[in-house]
Amino acid sequence: MSATTEATAAPAGHGHDHPSHCENCRADLHGHYCHECGQSVHNPVRNFGHAVEEVFESFWHLDGRVFRTLRDLLSPGKVARDYLAGHRVRYLPPLRVFVIASVLTFFVAQFAIHIETSGHFDIDTAQSTTVRLGNVKKQMRAAQSVVEVEELRARIVGELRVAAAAAPVARNTIEASIAGVQRQADKRIEALRAEQGLSAQDVASQRAEGDRLAAAPKPGSLEAANNLAEVERLRDARIARLRDEHAAQAADLRDASTLAAQIRQANAEAGCRIAQLQIGHAASSEGASARDKDRARYGETDCDGMDDPLSFNGKPWDAKTNPLTVTWWPRFANDWLNRQVGKGEANFQRATKDPALYIHALIGAIPSALFLMVPIFALLLKLAYLGSGRGYLEHLVVALYSHTYLCLALLAMFVLMLLGDAIAPHWAGFAWIKGLGIGLLWLWMPIYLLLMEKRVYADGWALTLLRYTVIGGAYFFLMSLATAGIMAAAIVRM
Repeated sequence: MSATTEATAAPAGHGHDHPSHCENCRADLHGHYCHECGQSVHNPVRNFGHAVEEVFESFWHLDGRVFRTLRDLLSPGKVARDYLAGHRVRYLPPLRVFVIASVLTFFVAQFAIHIETSGHFDIDTAQSTTVRLGNVKKQMRAAQSVVEVEELRARIVGELRVAAAAAPVARNTIEASIAGVQRQADKRIEALRAEQGLSAQDVASQRAEGDRLAAAPKPGSLEAANNLAEVERLRDARIARLRDEHAAQAADLRDASTLAAQIRQANAEAGCRIAQLQIGHAASSEGASARDKDRARYGETDCDGMDDPLSFNGKPWDAKTNPLTVTWWPRFANDWLNRQVGKGEANFQRATKDPALYIHALIGAIPSALFLMVPIFALLLKLAYLGSGRGYLEHLVVALYSHTYLCLALLAMFVLMLLGDAIAPHWAGFAWIKGLGIGLLWLWMPIYLLLMEKRVYADGWALTLLRYTVIGGAYFFLMSLATAGIMAAAIVRM
């Protein structure tokens, strides 16, 4: 074997040695890269360190550019202005840095944004969470006695407190809603007191009666049924009454689809109550050995909001009896559309019971919306700065770097959220620091974009503010539409 052959073959057994010839084109090597084909002398297959280095380098090109790009992005408009001025070698290309920033941001968001839920079920709680909130002000005005007002207040406040316990992250908002309900109830009671000439003792006794009525299910309702036979009796009586009312109507006013929806609702509420009773029986009979995972086998237990969430032409949507139809579409396209509506309705009901699904759908929709909006934002800049002499691709560079900064600002918020989850339970003061940091980031983002536009395009303040306002309004309107559309598609697919 010749010396040359030995030198070339040596790397096969010693991954840390450098070969004398390029493994790709066999040219002599004089450095870390082949002068003929450009392949690196390092073989990532034979050295773990080189393999890791190659992975990171393919994304980041780990040299001074990544840190310089991130540092200069903190100064509004500096990176975009320098890049457009021809100083490109010092920065990461705009598309690459935007892709990396957006992927990293929304990867972290999956961990930072969450909704806490409780898997605990209590039969008394289930019985009390059947009130529909509706329009509180309208309901209060319709109440004709202090008893009605107080019963309504107690039911709504009880429902909201159950919601607050199930979703601690929304507690502040729910408490504000409770305060609003209390104000509306107090205002209506004062009005009734003046209209009916009630004494303080009359008001107090009627309020006590309202509280008593709110604490118990209405007699004769499915909620009040205490056994399976009673549920079936009340269900059958309700359906018979609905049929009689339907038969009593004039022939031209009868609507079979409405009757079917009412019967479906009665059956659903009956099934819900039966599931509640079964879970209560299982809990009492099995005692400490009762398992949470078995409860789902007994059926749906949330009796609230069981009506059809979608309606068209004033009637509940149904793929067969009341489908959504686009008149100029062919039949197969309308069939496809209604299949998607059906999936969306089912997933919407799932997400209503598990709000975390909404959050995940939203997080999944925003990156796609951002990718869609970057070229649109560049087009808005192009239209706003007609006559500036800049081409569309130059505006696209501005759009990419501005969106990169927005992603980094969101990333900073998500990191603060994660730190808050870890530190706040041990140091309450960090919750204030987290809130302040997130608030300042939200405040700084529009200011950053304004300064960036001013520095890149170098117009006067008056003209810059006018263009910024027009572009910003159009952008956020289109962004909202894009996010809503992509989120709806995500809900259908989930």
